[in-house]
Amino acid sequence: MNAPAAIKGVICPMVTPFAADGSIDLPAVRKLVDFLIGRGVNALMVGGTTGEGMLLTLDERKELLEAVIEAVGGRCPVIAHTGSIGTGETVCLTRHAAGVGATAAAVVTPYFFGLDDEALFAHYVSVAAAAPELPVFVYTIPVNARNDISPDLLQRIRKASANVVGMKCSNPNVLLMQQYMDVAGDGFTFIGGVDGLMLPVLLLGGKGQVSGNSNAFPEPFRSLYDAFIAGDLERAQAQQRSINRIRDLLKDGRYPAYYKAALTIRGVPAGHVRPPMRELTKDEWKQLERGIEELGLA
Repeated sequence: MNAPAAIKGVICPMVTPFAADGSIDLPAVRKLVDFLIGRGVNALMVGGTTGEGMLLTLDERKELLEAVIEAVGGRCPVIAHTGSIGTGETVCLTRHAAGVGATAAAVVTPYFFGLDDEALFAHYVSVAAAAPELPVFVYTIPVNARNDISPDLLQRIRKASANVVGMKCSNPNVLLMQQYMDVAGDGFTFIGGVDGLMLPVLLLGGKGQVSGNSNAFPEPFRSLYDAFIAGDLERAQAQQRSINRIRDLLKDGRYPAYYKAALTIRGVPAGHVRPPMRELTKDEWKQLERGIEELGLA
């Protein structure tokens, strides 16, 4: 099994809008889907790190995915983030994703507890086997999850599970990225997760970028991708520089409130964050407004 050909380009890991009472704001979710697709993102990821997925209950994660799939209505691929701290929960979410029509699942390494390669191998093989017709992406973000995937481990998982067809890598080690691509072989879809390295990942052979910053400003990410596909490296380099300025302005995803505030400033109400995340202060909001104006991004 290969990854669906449409999983490429700019993949936005959607923020999750919350209402003032802490519930998921489903009308805001639908509006955000329309905004992102209208601004050119190629695919959506639901319930990931940027989407505060680890702060949602299992039922909320299912509800959110179903709402996004319905709102998308087949206009673009939908990748369900189904990773959790335990194998049982991950299997449950992955089966659900397959059942409701997700295009693929992205599975972050189990987090908090330190796990060796044997434990991680068993986890991924079990998850992949639970939904054998669903393409699965290994998702590594060691700075958050503690556990990481070695190239040797990726190769083992790939050989053992035919539906493990790709990787979303939020590790800034470019040499490691190249090793992942080398060991994974043909038909494997490598997707970057560090926005400052979008162009280098494409040059190495990656197929796209899961970009948190594209929630607020999808346009330069799509412009970079289009320029790269067209062979216009100079334009792609210029867009990467623009993206780096956006990363600085939005704190590069460390605080989802920046993405939601920027969306709201652009006229797309994105709701609140869920505690222990915090909202921006009045001064931070004003600084963000000034920064957006100075960069000509309004």
